[in-house]
Amino acid sequence: MRALGPLSILLPLIVIASLPSFGDSCRDFASYTCSKSTPNVVHLQGTGTTGQSVGILLGTSSFTVTLQGNKAFAGDDLLIVAAAPGSLTGTLNGVSFSSLLSFPEHGAMGAIQDTWTGMGISFSSPSFGYVNLGAIGSVPFSIAANGVGNGTILYAEIVNPQTGKILYITPNSEAGILQVTTTATPEPTSLALFGAGLTGLGVLVRRKVTKS
Repeated sequence: MRALGPLSILLPLIVIASLPSFGDSCRDFASYTCSKSTPNVVHLQGTGTTGQSVGILLGTSSFTVTLQGNKAFAGDDLLIVAAAPGSLTGTLNGVSFSSLLSFPEHGAMGAIQDTWTGMGISFSSPSFGYVNLGAIGSVPFSIAANGVGNGTILYAEIVNPQTGKILYITPNSEAGILQVTTTATPEPTSLALFGAGLTGLGVLVRRKVTKS
């Protein structure tokens, strides 16, 4: 049997090594175009880490976006692209999502689905969308989510509004998943039943005291 040459061994290694960068590249969507060499410099900051492929836990409805070197890109817009395990709802800074048929970062769906699975979130019919939050201004850039469902995963992208070209994106490890803990508020009916129960208990105690 002919021995494998060094090139035949090296080529698969090169392909494997290139997978992470391929997974963090983007593709054209809506009116935006993307370069194959798009660098990863946009990061989401939340309340902790997930231990999953999508690494940032957004444990509150407010979070921030930072850029490499923490400097703003004058005149450029901030896009947030989202993947929801079900219907994509709500707004970011008051802006509603425009729908997409697929997620616009190559390889991201593998990381997204792995994260949902790892966190016990079912995703039979995921949906996708994006919002343009306008000029970046100062950084960190604050974002408030309203009505966005738990389990929604968010990536950030910087785009030049004149050319429509996507300049910078979020790598999988620094995308964020929204998992806001909510405190259950008792319903009026439950409160009424609880009050009736206390009243009945009071009557029983009074009767026992009277008999004694």
